Amino acid sequence: MWQQAGRGTGGHRIDANGRWRRLAAWLALAGAVLLTGCASTVVTDVTAFRQPGWQNDAPRTYSFEHTPEQAAQLERQTYEQWLAGALAGVGFEQVPEKQARYRVSMEYNAAPGMVRVAETVYPDPWYGPWGPYWGPYGFSRPWGPWGWPGYWPPPQTVVRDVPVTFASLNVYFKDAATGRRVYQVSAQNQTENGNPAAMMPYLIRSAFTEFPAESGRPRRVTLPVDEGTTAAAPADAKPAPK
Repeated sequence: MWQQAGRGTGGHRIDANGRWRRLAAWLALAGAVLLTGCASTVVTDVTAFRQPGWQNDAPRTYSFEHTPEQAAQLERQTYEQWLAGALAGVGFEQVPEKQARYRVSMEYNAAPGMVRVAETVYPDPWYGPWGPYWGPYGFSRPWGPWGWPGYWPPPQTVVRDVPVTFASLNVYFKDAATGRRVYQVSAQNQTENGNPAAMMPYLIRSAFTEFPAESGRPRRVTLPVDEGTTAAAPADAKPAPK
C-alpha cells in the first residue's frame, strides 16, 4: 500500500541558522516519505444488498453451502473458518445443515495488476549535478546551482507503475426454507505485492463491519494492519460443527 506525499514549499532563501532548521525538517520529511512504503492500514470498498423487508432477527443460524469439490479445498476450509469467526462476531451460530435457517456461501478471487502512482520526490539540497559542495571549514555548502546561502530545490513528481494484487470477496445468505437469497455483501481491495491469503482476513472483517449494512450504499472501510503473520485471522474462528 502507499500514500502520496504532500508537496512542500520551495524556492525561498534561508539564513545560516534557518538552513540547519530547514535541513532537520527535510530529514524528518524524508523519513515520513520512506515510511509510506510500509502501509499501516488496509482500505476496502464494501457494498451490500438485501431483500426488501428482510430483517436480521433470530434465529441467526447457518451452515456453509459449497460443492463437494470446494469442500475438499484446504484454502476454502481455512477461509470458511475465518468467515465463521466474523459471523460469530455479529451474532450468528454455525449449526448442522438441517438445523440452519440460512445457507451461507462465499466466492473469492485475486488477480495481479498494475497501478500508475505519482510520488513527490524532494532533491537533496546539499548535492547538485556534480556532487557535494564543501566550504572552507569542511562543512557541506550549497555553492552549486542554488547559490549561497542557497535556495531550497523544488520538489519533483515521479510517476511509476506499481504491481498490485486486486482481491475480492462475495458472501451470500440464502433462506434455507425458500432458497431465496436475502443478503449479499461484496468487498474489494488492492495492495502492493499483496498475498491473497494475507488480505482475506481484512476482506472478511470489512464485509461485516456495520452488519447488516444499508442496501446499495457503497462505503469504504479502513482497518489497521495487524502485527505478525497470523494475527489478522479472526481469533474466535472455530471448526465447522458435524
